[in-house]
This record gives sequence, C-alpha cells and structure tokens, in this order.
Amino acid sequence: MKIENFFSKRNKGVEWSGIRIMFALADKIDNVINLGIGQPDFDTPEHIRDAAKLGLDQGFTRYPPANGFQDLREAVAVKLERENKIKADPDSEIFISVGAMQGIFNVMLHMIDPGDEVLVVDPGYDYYSQIRLFGGVPVRVPAKEENRFKIDPEDVKNAITSKTKLMILNTPSNPTGAVFDRELLEQIALLCKKHKILVLSDEPYEHIMFDGNEHVSIGSFEGMKDLTISIYTLSKSYAMTGWRVGYVVANKAIIDEMEKLMEHMVSGVTAVAQRAALAAISSSQECVKNMVARYAKRREIIYNGLNNIKGISCIKPESTFYAFPNISSFGMSSWDFAKYMVNEHKVAMVPGSIFGNNGEGFVRISFATSSDNLEKALEKIEGGISSII
Repeated sequence: MKIENFFSKRNKGVEWSGIRIMFALADKIDNVINLGIGQPDFDTPEHIRDAAKLGLDQGFTRYPPANGFQDLREAVAVKLERENKIKADPDSEIFISVGAMQGIFNVMLHMIDPGDEVLVVDPGYDYYSQIRLFGGVPVRVPAKEENRFKIDPEDVKNAITSKTKLMILNTPSNPTGAVFDRELLEQIALLCKKHKILVLSDEPYEHIMFDGNEHVSIGSFEGMKDLTISIYTLSKSYAMTGWRVGYVVANKAIIDEMEKLMEHMVSGVTAVAQRAALAAISSSQECVKNMVARYAKRREIIYNGLNNIKGISCIKPESTFYAFPNISSFGMSSWDFAKYMVNEHKVAMVPGSIFGNNGEGFVRISFATSSDNLEKALEKIEGGISSII
C-alpha cells in the first residue's frame, strides 16, 4: 500500500518551491557562486545578538504569549505609526508571527474558501501553493517589463469578478525590484473599496529602497485599514532570516483568529528571538542604512555588468536586492538557462517562470552577496553566453 493514499486531497495543491529545487541543485556542485538565495549575506547586527544573549540570561526560555510579548507589540505600534503611517492598537491589532510566511499562511487559512479568487501579480512572489492549499484560485494580474514591472489598474479592474475575495500586493517587489508608488496604490485601493476586496500587503523589503523611492503602505490610506492585512518581517532589513520573527497588522477580529490558532500550531514565536526583535525595532536604524548603502553599490555592479553582456537587458531595480534580467534572446526557457549556468558555469540563479507566466524569459539574480562574488559571477555568465550565441 502506498502511504500517499492516506494524504489529504488538499496536499495536491502544494508544490515544491522552485527556488528550493534550484538550491538543491546548486548544493551538489562545488564552488558555485549562488546568486539565487534571497537573504542578506550580512551577520545579524551585534546589538541585536547581544539582546538575545541577555534575554537568555534574563530567563526568556519559557512559553511566550501566543500573540507576542506586550513590549514588542508596543514597539511595533510605534514603528508602524512612525514609518508606515498606520495606527494600530498593540493589544488587539498586532500579532507577532513566525516570520512573514506564517502571517501569509494564516491569512489564506482564515480568509480563503474553495472557489474564492485571489489576485496575484505576475511576475511576483510565489503565493500559489498557499492559495491552492485552501481551495483558492489564483488570478494573475500582469506586471509588464515595458511598464517597469508595475501593474496597470485597468488590468486589476478587468481581473475582478464576483468571486474575488483577496488581492496580494508585494511592494517593494520580489523578484523585480519594482516599487508601486502612492498614485498606483491609491487607484488599487479605490477598486478594493468599491468591490469590498481584502488586501494582503506583504512588505518585507520596506527598508531596502534606492534613488529616493518612497515605500508606501496601502493600509495607511483612508478607508483601507480594515480591508488590509499588512505583513512585515525583520528578516531582510536586519539580516535576521534565521530568527523567524515577523508581525501582522489587521482588524481585531482577524488578529483574534490568528492568536487562537497560534495556541494549536506552535504556541508562540520563540521567546529569545522576540527579545532580539525588540532590540532591532527599538534601536537606531543606522545598521539598516549601512546595509542598504552596501546593496546600492552592489546594484550598480550587477546592473552595469548585466547590461554590458551581449543579449541581456536589465531594468535597474528600484528596491530589494534582486535584479530581473531579460534572457529571452537566447531562445532558452528560463529553467534551461538557469540549469545551464549552474551546471556548466557554476553560477546559480532562479528561473523567472517560478514567479509566474510573465516571468518566463527572465531570471532572478540576487546581489545580496559580496562585490567580489558579483564580479566573478558576471565573468562566468558572460563566458557562458559566449558559448551559446
């Protein structure tokens, strides 16, 4: 008997992450330069690590509150009002989550019924399995290269049906580095208010901005607070990917459901990790600014280097630490191109098709690695392309 026969039907909606598949392939090859991984290459700043050590000495080793420690939620409320222009009650409208991913998963669990339609940006982060797990139907809204990977409100309007329940926004955007400005978000907000559509606003790259671009949280707009579930993480801004701390801002009824379920899932976010998170949010943001300055220099290297390679074109990313170059001129699928580069030239990147139908013909390249690695990788990519043109 096959044990798979016992699996629930919903499991069929969950696919292996294409990013993880590429990582597994790269891990088998010696001396690979990995431009696929979406995490900072910096260590967590020292003052944050010190706060965790102090937390251990202070006895933060027991079960935490399901919705997060009070002082951390209060610090989050201060940050939200200061930076995101969102006023949230720390007692009822903020939930400390296991990174942003738990927040996203819980939104799907609490909000999506079979047949509900969810608008997703294409290309955009891979939310498809989370949607399908609960019977939701992803509906793609194109983000076109000629529009610098920003969606057109008219396309959003045309995608809305009587079954549309939720729209997912990820700005600053993974994998394209696009920023949806205030005017665009205002037009989307008008549509969501008119049709009573919830917005999941996933904002992990809020601090990694270039060229004076402004990060705007749609939850701060008039009439959008109760329609928006805003999700944040400390992973990217503070180089804390392994600490697994994020937070959700939403209507009290939604936060209550998340807190109730947390007791049944993992009891709460690791206590000592929350002490580190408190230090990160409460302290000077100088460490974040320093990391962003380093990313900005690396962005110049990867942007100029890619555009100097025959056959590749790349829009300059406005944010994040990703470039999304167009490789369609080589007549290879994005998967074939990525496999060729990792197998033959030891440079790992992520196929654009992982991020949606409109990602075909592109690859995602992370510049969250050293300038030296980027220079070497560009040489390898150029050498690899010279062999196929």
